[in-house]
Amino acid sequence: MEFEKETGLSMWDTLPDDIILHVFSFLSPFSVVRMSETCRRMNEIAFDEQLWRQHFYQYYRISRSIGIAPGKTSWLQEFKRLYYHTPAVKGTIIKQHTDQVLHVSFSHNGKMFATCSKDGFIKVWNSKYPVKLKYKYDMRTLTWKYTQFSQFNRTDTLLLVSGVHFGSHSTSGEIAVFSLKGDFDLQARVINKPYDVFGTWYNDNYLLSGNLHLTGPLQSYSSIILNKGFQDIASEHESVVMGLYRFENQNASSIRTLLVAKCLTDSESELDPNCDTPENSIPEKCDTPANNPAICCPVLAEAKTSEKSAENASKKVQQVTVYENGALREKLIEVDAEVKNVHEINSTITYSQAYRDAEEDIASTSVEMETKSDTESSNGASGSFADLKMKTMKSTVSMKSMEGVCTECTQTDCEDHCNRGMYTSGSVFGYPLQSNILFSRDGSHVIEGKNPFPEEDNRQSNRKQQMDCSEKPVGSEDISDAPSTSKNSSQLPCQFPDKYLIFTRGSETFTPHQIGIKRMKSLEKVIGDKVQVMPNVEENLHGMDHQGYDTVDHVIDLHGHIIGLSLSPDDRYLYVNCRQWPKNYSIENPFYPPPIAQEIDIHVIDLMKMKRVGTMHQAHKAYTSNDECFFIFLDVSNEYVASGAEDKHGYIWDRHYGICLNKFPHNDVVNSVAFNPSDPETLVTVSDDQSIILWRSRNRDKQIRTQELRGMNSMCANS
Repeated sequence: MEFEKETGLSMWDTLPDDIILHVFSFLSPFSVVRMSETCRRMNEIAFDEQLWRQHFYQYYRISRSIGIAPGKTSWLQEFKRLYYHTPAVKGTIIKQHTDQVLHVSFSHNGKMFATCSKDGFIKVWNSKYPVKLKYKYDMRTLTWKYTQFSQFNRTDTLLLVSGVHFGSHSTSGEIAVFSLKGDFDLQARVINKPYDVFGTWYNDNYLLSGNLHLTGPLQSYSSIILNKGFQDIASEHESVVMGLYRFENQNASSIRTLLVAKCLTDSESELDPNCDTPENSIPEKCDTPANNPAICCPVLAEAKTSEKSAENASKKVQQVTVYENGALREKLIEVDAEVKNVHEINSTITYSQAYRDAEEDIASTSVEMETKSDTESSNGASGSFADLKMKTMKSTVSMKSMEGVCTECTQTDCEDHCNRGMYTSGSVFGYPLQSNILFSRDGSHVIEGKNPFPEEDNRQSNRKQQMDCSEKPVGSEDISDAPSTSKNSSQLPCQFPDKYLIFTRGSETFTPHQIGIKRMKSLEKVIGDKVQVMPNVEENLHGMDHQGYDTVDHVIDLHGHIIGLSLSPDDRYLYVNCRQWPKNYSIENPFYPPPIAQEIDIHVIDLMKMKRVGTMHQAHKAYTSNDECFFIFLDVSNEYVASGAEDKHGYIWDRHYGICLNKFPHNDVVNSVAFNPSDPETLVTVSDDQSIILWRSRNRDKQIRTQELRGMNSMCANS
């Protein structure tokens, strides 16, 4: 007190920055933020990057072997992204379906989403707050039992809807296509068998369906058919349907769940045909944060030890009906004991080194493109001085300092703050978590504004159009971006790349346990100023121009019941929901598949290397028996992956760090989830409890509440 009276300074003012940082390291992240609001000096110290690096790893219990996400340069901003900009808050609740809601999908521009339900309706909603119903159609008028799947085409002008026909044991389904311009008019109807093929868009105007043909006992073949999305034709010579492939089925299995992905390799020789070898799989039990949380948080070691002892003390067995020695019998199978784990929310995705290397390559390519574009912009004297300053600061950030390499002890994970100069005055990241300042989508600069959905600038839009130009030339419409017929082929603005046809199938049993991948040669042909996808009726052989069956280029066996597929936005990775079979289980009858685990594993498959590069074990739950048809749909954004589950919750994980960030409770099974492509801070979940729930980030929720408050104040002022 005497010192403060004599000098006019408090004891806190005389403490060195390193000591205050050390004190802050024992506080919670939210206490550090509150301390930052006390004075200017505390504000500057509280947003030290190394301090937030430590809080980031401790709070989210992430292994320190995992570095900062590629393209990110601030640990503070990463903490804010995971906590403040990730869907977490229950927003709009919609209950306008009268039965179980089975599927949800977003349009590519994020302005609409569609829901399918067992009440037989397909409903399309405007996603802008407040959510309103835009279209609906009762498919029961077309002899449908219910709708089960929907997908928007690339330009969001057509909607593919898949459903099931009436009949207690019917396996037949149908695909309908609706126009999203005008009055939601029905454009086409296509038979789809079995119904869990679902169907998918080949390009903007053409879709793929399936059909099943029996050839003998337990033997059949599946045909993949190309269909025009609308059946109005210019002449009688124009084809609207064409057979593409015929795949042989074994043991009462069939092709299911079609997907189409862009082929990211230039030649087939780059692909690895041995895609299901032991060296390509991820170890099921390894010392990772998913299996051993004590790695990230040593205080959990004691709790983990007690859990293991409890598990060893009482093994759990499950009674199942199996087919053995030519007869059905009851059998007890030993399964993992369900020990209560308070930290189960942190089930993490374990990635291989190949995935981490690919992440770095993608990030490096993106940085090079941004740098080149920024250079062109600066040469054109565009952009403000503040923008150029921010870009310069970003380009000069040392990644080694971000990874925490101590300059004194040269250790990567130094926790003693012994490195000097780690505090930098005037940090551009010195904003509290409660700040109203928004960050651009690419994280390159800070922007201010009230609009929570800023439009992309012209440069990004042009780049996106160039990347997606292969999706535009379809049908027989006039096109401006189609390949030119001039002799100088090197100046063609667009190409027609190959695509991958991805599907699930069975082999040892009728349930889907394999991922099949077929490389599709481009079907588009330039004829004058038109692009033709199908040959004329006179030349259309419907795939009968070759004998026998088509071969599957790559097969990945997951040894479990596959219940959901989703592609990453760049079509590089395939995420798969799968319920595993018991190890070394012998299948004697294909009609009696192995019992399946109650836990759902998520597998990550690299479509460039054609192998598994990531696995998450026992992430979420499912209880439906192995002989029933069921689906738990998942969705993938640039930074997150989300999935439904039968444990009455939806889940969201960060793709890079692999950690589970939030759980979304419902009153029944969560069948499907979907991110808003234009705003990944919004997630929609649908459930058997007949509800549709929009989950928003804390940031989005605050903006909406502020908007509502302003509207109420305006109404009061006018009254």
